[in-house]
Amino acid sequence: MSFVVARDLSRTFNLSDPWIVRKLTMRPKRLLKAVDAVNFEIERGTTYALVGESGSGKSTIANMVVGLLAPSAGSITIDGQNLGDASMSRQEQQRLRRRIQMVFQSPYASLNPRWRVGDILSEPMRAFKLIDGATAQRKRVAQLLEQVGLSDSDASKFPHEFSGGQRQRISIARALASQPEVIICDEPTSALDVSVQAQVLNLLKSLQKEFGLTYLFITHDLAVVSTMANKIGVLNQGVLVEEQDTEDLFTTPREDYTKMLLSSAPKIDFDS
Repeated sequence: MSFVVARDLSRTFNLSDPWIVRKLTMRPKRLLKAVDAVNFEIERGTTYALVGESGSGKSTIANMVVGLLAPSAGSITIDGQNLGDASMSRQEQQRLRRRIQMVFQSPYASLNPRWRVGDILSEPMRAFKLIDGATAQRKRVAQLLEQVGLSDSDASKFPHEFSGGQRQRISIARALASQPEVIICDEPTSALDVSVQAQVLNLLKSLQKEFGLTYLFITHDLAVVSTMANKIGVLNQGVLVEEQDTEDLFTTPREDYTKMLLSSAPKIDFDS
């Protein structure tokens, strides 16, 4: 059985004017279907990439998988557990949510600028009651910083004291702090220089190998997913129009939309 499964996943946003305005102007409701009956599966320890242009619904799906948005229809299961199961107790929901973390596009915007790095990394430990005691938490913070290529002395610094690539490493460390099994990577390298992108991608790959992590990788950059993903799904206006193993999608794309995306991406040589 696949580890992460999305079934008929849909999300509709209500963009209508307030009720009183609609009554006075006779305007109808305005609904936007951002995601329309999307299905995909991710095997444990692999990377599944969702690609598409801006507005295709990628980040909406990411937010639903991580629990920031509720689906309008459909379901998401992690290891057979439905994220939307209303019968789960609060403790069960918390345990399930702990297994899923997210790395956001902007590392600076996603880190509290008023908190030191040590506080940022220890907060998930306290929230999920993973490690008791300040000494044990500091030891775990130092371990996390080392795992992402930073120094334990960085724990006393604030986010603004780091470069963009270093801040993204801190974001990755924060995601690891809750000991997740699934990490949603929402455009994690798009705000970084090309040379720094490669470093962050290599870090994500090494962490996946070390901890057996499962990734849902959200991006518009096909060159990025060519090095990261085992399988790619292509989104167009909220609809999953194509899904293939990475090499097959690059060498034998089926849909015109996929071919259009590939035509604007750097050429990838899978034999090199």
